[in-house]
Amino acid sequence: MEQRTIVDDKIVLGRAEKVYFPEIEQLSGVGIPAKIDTGADSTSIHATNIEITATDKVFEGLSGMALLNAIAEEFDTLNTYRMRDRKDKTDLMISFDITNPYTGESVRLTKPLYRLAMVKIRGEEGHIPRPVVKLELKIADKTILTDVNLADRERFSYPILIGKTFLSDTAWVDAGFDYLQEQKTAQVIGRKEIATVNGLAMEVSHSLQNRYSILHATDIKVDAKKQQVSFTTQGRTNEKKKMTLPLVKMLKFRDTSRPLVSLPIKIGEAESPTEQFNGHILAYLRDRSKNSSQLRLGREALNKNFVISLGETYLGEKPLDTLETLLKDDTSLMMSPKETINIDGTVVNAVPSGLIKTPVLNVPAINEHKTEHGRVVQYNVVDADGSAHSFEKPIQSKIRVGETVRTVVNVEVNLASSMLLKDVALEANPDAVEEGSLFEISPDLMHGALLVNTRSTNLLDKGQPTKAGYIENVELEGMRFPAKLDTGADVSSMHATDIETFDKDGKKWVSFTYKNAQGNEQAFTREVIDEMRIRARAGEEPQVRLVVSMRVKLGNIEKDVAVNLRDRSRFEYSMILGQNYLKNDIVVSSDQQFIYTGKAKSDKQ
Repeated sequence: MEQRTIVDDKIVLGRAEKVYFPEIEQLSGVGIPAKIDTGADSTSIHATNIEITATDKVFEGLSGMALLNAIAEEFDTLNTYRMRDRKDKTDLMISFDITNPYTGESVRLTKPLYRLAMVKIRGEEGHIPRPVVKLELKIADKTILTDVNLADRERFSYPILIGKTFLSDTAWVDAGFDYLQEQKTAQVIGRKEIATVNGLAMEVSHSLQNRYSILHATDIKVDAKKQQVSFTTQGRTNEKKKMTLPLVKMLKFRDTSRPLVSLPIKIGEAESPTEQFNGHILAYLRDRSKNSSQLRLGREALNKNFVISLGETYLGEKPLDTLETLLKDDTSLMMSPKETINIDGTVVNAVPSGLIKTPVLNVPAINEHKTEHGRVVQYNVVDADGSAHSFEKPIQSKIRVGETVRTVVNVEVNLASSMLLKDVALEANPDAVEEGSLFEISPDLMHGALLVNTRSTNLLDKGQPTKAGYIENVELEGMRFPAKLDTGADVSSMHATDIETFDKDGKKWVSFTYKNAQGNEQAFTREVIDEMRIRARAGEEPQVRLVVSMRVKLGNIEKDVAVNLRDRSRFEYSMILGQNYLKNDIVVSSDQQFIYTGKAKSDKQ
């Protein structure tokens, strides 16, 4: 189904979107990736070479942080709005660079210094002044003149953070999607394609698991001073070509680092720009000489630009369709890389696969025997919750795949809009005992196209979105209290003190105390299901947070969610619900509270 992108006359944004700068000619048509964060008060962009020019003699001879601190003190920015409210703002001008991510070229801007944002120093007393300017930002069809903090965002995944200064009265945020606003115009490509990279034709494949794309490259040389990378690549006919591209950053892997570049590619031979892809993707460089494709597209490139028609190849040999066009065909099925699907009344995990013709159901074991009505097969299906369900079915046929022979049975596949009777091959897989049965969906499941959309998970279960404020009441173990709904957080978090770990039955467990400003206090003991390593600032030690599973209820939505434990005593709210809770059918307002649960329903408010 197609997710709604307008709710109550406000646009719905994904957790990441492209941001445009309408007033900056050098960045015309350049969509820069941004994180959309209902938990952030401010909007921030990555800026370098920041210089402030001050006409008042009180600032004479000052520059850099000394000048910013002097301005903060002169205008008493922590306690007054004098700086923001001054009529003539040309007394303080600020110049800074924004980098074009496609070309690596710097765009120099000069703006009045509108105000200073005073950012609290983590774990210490005091604040750091951060310069704020007014800029026009555009997402989808919304252009907002908004306050923008200038910051060094080199260490962050996104060069832009969109907070409440843009979102208020403008947008909802659906944390279950990336690049939701790019979905309708996404171009539909095949499982295999040919792309042109700087005039060199390459075979293209895709990965539904990896974030970044990979380009085949050898003789890689990084020029850190020029922020460039030179390398040799090879096309589908073994033709070699040397290239030099801007260095976006070095990606760190466990044992090495690899250069990430902005790669110009073209897919499609159509003359119309809407029927081909001609743009840039982020790709890192490594030797792919042993692979069948020279370019592998990852989720980041797919999310921004494409949807895959899994049963087709080389669609670029003709004009490319958009997703909006194909969704008009009700025989097509659009799914995400991770789904749950109902087979014979049992809900199992499901994934798309372009490597098989007949859909495959992985089960722990298969037992065949003969009856008076013919040969039958007995098997268990382990559902998404880990429960086993027994079946006995007539054997329809056998198919050979390499050295493996698979038993084929007829099953009932229940989709939201239809019920299908399909032949499915059974695969004996001992891992299904612990991991559950996995249904591998082939393009032959539907009469129309099988479309894979990487922007979300569980697309087949998407329904009408629930509207929620950025503060809502939650229920946890009999307690009810306000929590913050934060689309910028990957994992939910709750306040914890007296944290002590211990071993139990060979597993790591933790005891801790939760309490909040509403007067609730409760001790918990939980198994540790994960550990999060929080990236440290320069000179600080990395933090490790224990992760446990908690059952949290928000209105009528109740689910077990992974929650990291940390001391949140200096924060206003004792719990935040992050993307791992909000990802299914919840759209969050950045400027309204208690839309869903109602403030009067909270205990001890």
